[in-house]
Amino acid sequence: MITIMKQIIHILSFFLFLSCTENRIPNNVITVTIEPYRYVTEAIAGDEWQVRTLFPKGTNPETTEPSPQQMVALANSRIYMLVGGLGFENVWREKIESMYPSLIIADTSNGIERCGGDPHVWTSPDNMAVIAENICSTLCRADSVNSTHYISRLQYFKHKLSNIDSRLSNRLYNSKGKAFVIFHPSLTYFSNLYSLQQIAIEHEGKEPSVAHIRAVIDSARVKKVDVVLVQEEFDRKRAEVIANEIGATVVEVDPLSYNWEQQMFHIADCINKVR
Repeated sequence: MITIMKQIIHILSFFLFLSCTENRIPNNVITVTIEPYRYVTEAIAGDEWQVRTLFPKGTNPETTEPSPQQMVALANSRIYMLVGGLGFENVWREKIESMYPSLIIADTSNGIERCGGDPHVWTSPDNMAVIAENICSTLCRADSVNSTHYISRLQYFKHKLSNIDSRLSNRLYNSKGKAFVIFHPSLTYFSNLYSLQQIAIEHEGKEPSVAHIRAVIDSARVKKVDVVLVQEEFDRKRAEVIANEIGATVVEVDPLSYNWEQQMFHIADCINKVR
C-alpha cells in the first residue's frame, strides 16, 4: 500500500511540475536520455543548441524513472532525442507525447538493425554514424536555416567515426573470436562489429540464477576468458566472484560515459588484454 501511494505521489508531482512549465519552452534546448547522446548531439548541433542529459552519470535509465525535476528539464526542451527502446523511454514516451504535442521527439535508432531488441545501439561506431544522421535530420527539420551547418558537421563527424572504427579494427585484429565476460550485456553491437564473444552475467534483464552463473563460469573457462567487465551501475561483487573462479581480472567500463570515443578504446584495450 505504501509503495502504491508513493507511485501516486510521484505521478501527481510529475504532472504538477509539467503544468507549471508548459509555457516556458526555450527554442534552443535539446534533451537526450544518456550522456553518449549528448556527445554526438553536441558534435552535430555545435553552438546553436544547448544539450541536456535526462539521466546523469551514475544512474541506470533501463531501471530508473526520472524525478519530477528531471521531467521538468525535458518539458522545457524543444527537441527530445530518444535512444530508442531504452527502458524509461518505452514507459514514458506516450505520456510525454500527449502532454507536449509541440515537443519534437526523434527516435535516433531508426535504420539500425536490432540484435534481439538490445537497446545499446550506441556502442559501435557504425551505429553511431546512423544515430548522427538521424540527429542531423531532426535538426535540419527543426532549424532549416542552419541545415548546411548541421550537414557539414555531420560529414566531419562521420569521417571521425570512420577513423575510430579503423583504429579499433586494427587494435582488435588479433583478438577476433575472443570472449569476455560482462555483467550487463551492453556490448552486443561492439562485439558483433569486431568479431568478439560477449558472455553476460545478467540474464534477460533479471538477477542471474545460480545455474546461470555456473553456466557463465563453465563457458568462460572453456573460452579462456581473462577479463570480466563491469559497469558502475551494476553489481561488482558477482563479477568478482566469477573472475576469481576463472582467474580473470575485473575491469570497470562505462558505456554511459560522455567520453564515448575514449570509452570505445578503453573497452577495446580491456578485451585485448593478454594473460
